Amino acid sequence: MMEHTRKAVEAILAADPSITKAQTNAALDALEGRTSAGLAVDAPTDRALTRRQAAEILGVKPHTVSDYARKGLIKAFRFGAKGKLASGYSAESVRTLLERGRAAS
Repeated sequence: MMEHTRKAVEAILAADPSITKAQTNAALDALEGRTSAGLAVDAPTDRALTRRQAAEILGVKPHTVSDYARKGLIKAFRFGAKGKLASGYSAESVRTLLERGRAAS
């Protein structure tokens, strides 16, 4: 975003008393293609892992990963025509499960 555009948007947001400084900064960051965490807005926040990759991260056998997905402990994806070509597991949900310590078998 050009500097004069940023200043104009900032002035408009500053004129609204219901908008906090934090909200103004978040809106400007979003307009410039960043999130508050510094990520690009269009950057993927999650990616798919294979069953084997998820198992290695969690320290379990691959069939246990499938069990975790069935139980709703991790999120599973289906890709391709009618979801039949490939599957994967959410790296974010695997990381969350690992952090909670629920992956102990």
